[in-house]
Amino acid sequence: MNVTYLNDEDLDFLQHCSEEQLANFARLLTHNEKGKARLSGVLSHNELFKAMEGHPEQHRRNWKLIAGELQHYGGDSIANKVRGHGKLYRAILLDVSKRLKLKADKEMSTFDIEQQLLENFLRNTWQKMDAGHKQEFLQAVDARVSELEELLPLLMKDSQLAKGVSHLLSSQLSQILRTHAAMNVLGHGLLRGVGLGGPVGAALNGVKAVSGSAYRVTIPAVLQIACLRRVISVTQK
Repeated sequence: MNVTYLNDEDLDFLQHCSEEQLANFARLLTHNEKGKARLSGVLSHNELFKAMEGHPEQHRRNWKLIAGELQHYGGDSIANKVRGHGKLYRAILLDVSKRLKLKADKEMSTFDIEQQLLENFLRNTWQKMDAGHKQEFLQAVDARVSELEELLPLLMKDSQLAKGVSHLLSSQLSQILRTHAAMNVLGHGLLRGVGLGGPVGAALNGVKAVSGSAYRVTIPAVLQIACLRRVISVTQK
């Protein structure tokens, strides 16, 4: 089976990702949180991709096929067959934003729309954590935000304060996502999905619950793309 990649400037950065990063992302696209292959996927059946199984750069050399798989999930299956390809990443991103009831101005950059999605997800994750998980999260992502640490003991007593802390945490998102630790916390949760359990998995399960079957793939995939874009942009500087 063929995977057609529609040239997409918003996904071209994937060629700079590591084999591990691409393998994990491909796994998110091809398998559900229980480890079962997605029936609607095409990447796993692609002859070129299958022929390179076991090769140390199977995913890096086929990054376009992986990107094409995401485009495939972002488009309607019937429409995909008619036009011969899926949808551009930006269109998928706007679809996801609309599905999650986030206002995404079409004049906004792709990066800014992703940032809004990530902040929303991180905020949902944060709200599902108890005080102990919050402290562990801050330590894990190496968030050097003294205001957060000082206010942490009061979080469970004041909802308005909790909202303020969530805003502070969100404002530090770009810095947080530059660390490998943050990718281990957020990225791992996205890759494992609801199977992860805990606050990250619970937050992801919450946003996926409002979606249809295709969005159960595209929502975590878009969030993962946003994380990867920020990590790669830092490593290339």
